[in-house]
Amino acid sequence: MLFLAEFYLPAEGSAAVINRLSRMRADSSALASSTARFLQAVFVPQDECCYVLFQAPAAADVMAAGALAGLEFDMVSAAVAVGPRTAPAGPAGPE
Repeated sequence: MLFLAEFYLPAEGSAAVINRLSRMRADSSALASSTARFLQAVFVPQDECCYVLFQAPAAADVMAAGALAGLEFDMVSAAVAVGPRTAPAGPAGPE
């Protein structure tokens, strides 16, 4: 199942957290004891929110993966992927 985790991320502290999220993807051994697999993260600076997409058996597994990475998610919801897996290159989207 897919899950979307959401947490508050103030702009002034975002660089360290974004680096931590990048390491989650690069270093799968960091989550070796977790059944959740990190897929992608999106940071929305204007809203000071970060959204993280995981594949996991249950929301509790996502919460545990976040704890292993030192992150506390405000909400974890079941998600459904729609459309292509790659995002448009620019902020304007496809033309």
